[in-house]
Amino acid sequence: MPLWSEPQPKNNITKAMAACDCSSDDNHLSDAEWYWGNTSREEVNEMMRNTPDGTFLVRDASSKVKREYTLTLRKGGSNRLIKIFHHEGKYGFSEPLAFTSVVNLIQYFQNKSLAQYNSKLDTQLLYPITRYQQQQIVVDVDIDAVGEQLRIFQDQYKEKSKEYDRLFEKFNQTSQELQSKRTAIEAFSEIIRIFEEECETQERYSKEYIDMFLTLDSSTQIQNNSDELQSRVEEIHNSKKKLEEELRRKALAHMEVDKKMDNLKPDLVQLRKIRDQYLLWLTQQGTRQSQINDWLGIRNEEDPYTLADDTDQEERSWYVGGMRRKEAEELMRGRRDGTFLIRDSQTQRGSFACSVVVDGDVKHCVIYRTSTGFGFAEPFNQYPSLRELVLHYRHTSLIQHNQQLNVTLAWPALSQQSS
Repeated sequence: MPLWSEPQPKNNITKAMAACDCSSDDNHLSDAEWYWGNTSREEVNEMMRNTPDGTFLVRDASSKVKREYTLTLRKGGSNRLIKIFHHEGKYGFSEPLAFTSVVNLIQYFQNKSLAQYNSKLDTQLLYPITRYQQQQIVVDVDIDAVGEQLRIFQDQYKEKSKEYDRLFEKFNQTSQELQSKRTAIEAFSEIIRIFEEECETQERYSKEYIDMFLTLDSSTQIQNNSDELQSRVEEIHNSKKKLEEELRRKALAHMEVDKKMDNLKPDLVQLRKIRDQYLLWLTQQGTRQSQINDWLGIRNEEDPYTLADDTDQEERSWYVGGMRRKEAEELMRGRRDGTFLIRDSQTQRGSFACSVVVDGDVKHCVIYRTSTGFGFAEPFNQYPSLRELVLHYRHTSLIQHNQQLNVTLAWPALSQQSS
């Protein structure tokens, strides 16, 4: 299922409803498991926390207007509020209102994508939060279906990442070419200056002294040399102009690549955010890491992350507290690429340092703690915990933050499998 799709004509909904003969007994809103009545937005947000895309419920609208309701839908790792309108006995998200009841409306979009209403909401109403559950809200979710969605978003993210990497490589290449051409133009300018000074010198001497000191033959020779010098200067000027034109064209192409990269960044951030929401939710449901790796298309040897019995034990396999830089280097010397640990930063109070083996050497980088979360750089400081940051960079290279760190956080340093 694509992340985005074009909206379909709204009259499709009208035709579908015309063909649907639903009895009024089936349309009692108060009997619907997903209807929560006069429930606050804050309570809904708490119930929807860490649920997968497609989770939903309906409540009375905050406006308190009779027969107006709000659909809360989980999409892209956040809650989307969609107003349900009512007019002359008909309901819907927008004109024309085509449904005879809220129940009809919800039942329709449990089987059809909301992209018909909004092209950015390409999902069905998949997982109702039922008010019949007691003590704890439990969403009945098909883990395999969520995993397949994870696979789709992972594939989309990888495809976009490859395109971004290709553009980034081209951007670096054109940057070097631009610098080389600018250097060459500077050299041409200096050569032209020297030649023009020489031309001026020859011209001055030829005018002042040729008649006095030189024979006709030798004066002709000097004049010829002067003409050749002028011709050479013109050639250099022409070469410089051609180079400047090449530089202009190359600079325009460079700007175009930069623009394409900027356009890709929001898609990458959004896809990564959605994918990480799926990863986090599946992990919280106790899904085996080998199964998650299968959905992600990863075929690694035994994963040390799966050896921990609980979260605390897992974190103890890579978090080493106040360990110093030299101690970290001693601990990881000779270990495989991707071996890592996280320690308290010695230079930036309140932040952390990630030490990781790359090409046989131990490298270090700062993990910032900001108001928006943990991360290596803005706008990537969005992970609510170090564990979720580690979870993300198990599958994503650090190269996007530092060209010298083409590696993932694959092997916790205190796990036996990292040796």
